[in-house]
Amino acid sequence: MRRARRTWSVPEPAVPPHLAPGDPAVLAETTTAGVDLTGAVLPGLVEAQVEGSDLGRARAAGGRWERVTLADCRLDGADLANLVWRDGSLLRCSLREVRMTGVLLAGVRLRSVLLEGVQATLSTWHGVQLRGGALRGCDLSEATFTDTVLQEVLLEDCVLTAAQLAGLRCRDVQLRGCRLDGVAGVAGLRGARLTEEDAAALVPAMARELGITIGG
Repeated sequence: MRRARRTWSVPEPAVPPHLAPGDPAVLAETTTAGVDLTGAVLPGLVEAQVEGSDLGRARAAGGRWERVTLADCRLDGADLANLVWRDGSLLRCSLREVRMTGVLLAGVRLRSVLLEGVQATLSTWHGVQLRGGALRGCDLSEATFTDTVLQEVLLEDCVLTAAQLAGLRCRDVQLRGCRLDGVAGVAGLRGARLTEEDAAALVPAMARELGITIGG
């Protein structure tokens, strides 16, 4: 019997329709809920917890976040390029058209998160746990994954060109329509499900790592 095709859905963040103006200067070492931080400049955050809020177009490029938790938040259009984020959480958040080029995520936990149209080239994912999420149309070219676990995750129409996958562990992961040319550490995809087209794209990388020559 053919197994039914799984449907992947990520709930939208539970952001209230009416938000109070938020003050970025008072976020550190506090819990803040129901605020509008659209366009806020957030280069440095420590021990901050933000819930049910809008951080759309927030700017944290080149910043440092330590032990920051965002729950039920929208980060659509944010600029997180070259951000160093250590020991935090993203819970039920949306990241659409977010700039994450060169970002370092270390020890960050992601749950029920949607990443759509994210630019994450040269990003580093170290000790990250991503569970119950979807990545759609994201550019992860030359990304590096070390000690990272993906569980119940869909990667659809993503670019993984020249990505380093050796430190990846997959549990109930599906790839659809992804670009996988030049990837290294193919064994990191052990346990993932791929379409026939995606699997065919992996053949050169598998042959290279196994020392197999293709062609005459």
